[in-house]
Amino acid sequence: MGWPMGREETAMSSVRAELMLLRRRAATWVLLAIAILLSVFFSYLLPYLAYRSGSAASGLAPLLPDRLVSTLLGGFPFYFGMLTLILGALAFGSEYGWGTLKTTLMQRSGRAHLLLAKLAALGAVLVVFLVAVFAAGALSSVLIGLREGVALLAPSPWDLARGLAAGWLILAVWALFGALLGVLSRGTALAIGVGILYGLVIEGIVAGFGESIGLLHDLSRAFLRTNAYSLIVPLQTGSGPASAGGPGAFSGPYLDASVALLVILAYLVIFGGLSALLLARRDVS
Repeated sequence: MGWPMGREETAMSSVRAELMLLRRRAATWVLLAIAILLSVFFSYLLPYLAYRSGSAASGLAPLLPDRLVSTLLGGFPFYFGMLTLILGALAFGSEYGWGTLKTTLMQRSGRAHLLLAKLAALGAVLVVFLVAVFAAGALSSVLIGLREGVALLAPSPWDLARGLAAGWLILAVWALFGALLGVLSRGTALAIGVGILYGLVIEGIVAGFGESIGLLHDLSRAFLRTNAYSLIVPLQTGSGPASAGGPGAFSGPYLDASVALLVILAYLVIFGGLSALLLARRDVS
């Protein structure tokens, strides 16, 4: 009975060590601060200023607490996803850049053990990102509602639970993509550059031309952003599916939410499996 407990304690200590690394890394807090600022600025402040000036077609309704899930989720498939891609690349690629991977492996049970500890710690940090974004959005919506003197209604607990789950899955798939790029490139700079290039250019261009070219339209159905936006469609209310503006703008194609969920889960397995394979087979020196 003592041996399994020892293995469990070792696993927990490894996760705690990885959490400490992420917690002490300044980039983690910078990315979290950016996520909070983006959620408040683009989801609430700018729309509220547009409402006050009379130029907002959607009115005040999307900015109130009962529409919290619908309003916030539009930023997850791209903007928040890009931030967690950077976080994933830093969490894994930094070990190569600092030359600490070999030392870490000598102190742990093995490469698979290290990978699982890093993934568990990364998943926990994503929960912090998720809760922080939703808390900032909730506070912003309450303040707007109080200022306008309207009734404040809480979002449905079921919708909130589904929104949190969908948001975490979207952040997780982007973070694992960044982790895979970090392991593949054995660093952070190239991994982050390739990830942002993919999100900004490849997905954007293919989706843009997909309306006129059938092959690109079919190809875009496999993209991360396509499936992420399709996953959150059932949770969005109003005139239609909402997406982030600017580079994150998205107009389709939309898949069935259950299909999108399966695709995202498949990507999680693929990204995690490829990261494990590369970490297990390649020299770390």
